[in-house]
Amino acid sequence: MKYINCGNMRSGLEALYFLDNALTDPSEEYLRIITKEESETNLRYLIDNGSGDTLYVIFTEDIVLIKGFAHESSLSQFAKEKFDRSIIEKIYEGVDEKYRKLFADREIDETTFFIWYDGKFHQNKLADDDGSNWMMGYICETYEDFKEFVSDYYEMDFDEKLLEKLYTDGELSENELSQLIGG
Repeated sequence: MKYINCGNMRSGLEALYFLDNALTDPSEEYLRIITKEESETNLRYLIDNGSGDTLYVIFTEDIVLIKGFAHESSLSQFAKEKFDRSIIEKIYEGVDEKYRKLFADREIDETTFFIWYDGKFHQNKLADDDGSNWMMGYICETYEDFKEFVSDYYEMDFDEKLLEKLYTDGELSENELSQLIGG
């Protein structure tokens, strides 16, 4: 399936998924930072930092959807005395219903920002503290950003040539992966 291209977002997410998959012990799934799910119509990545914040990136043939939830944002309706659905509706204003349906109701409720790309970026930014600036940092759009993030996050030094190959290709051979992660 051909997905819309949005810079290097997909390569950065795929490289992070590949590395996270290699470094996360299956008995410690709760420590996984990124998951991936592919269907006939889309490719979905979910980043969950384990602190109550999530970032979904969905690639389709027509559009890229980026949905984030920063639990400390003033837009988080779960921190309010009364849940205000109108705030959520304003965040999603202008988004075709068929794309909203790619998210479960609970996922929609857990939104502090939503960005969509259909050849140009769109966002109904309601507050500066919506979490989009720092949450988008998980999407490493350059190799340098990827290298800095994974070195800090995994607290490891990586062979730069292999790490760059992973970022560029989205995968490594078993032998290369073994060399990259030290056995």
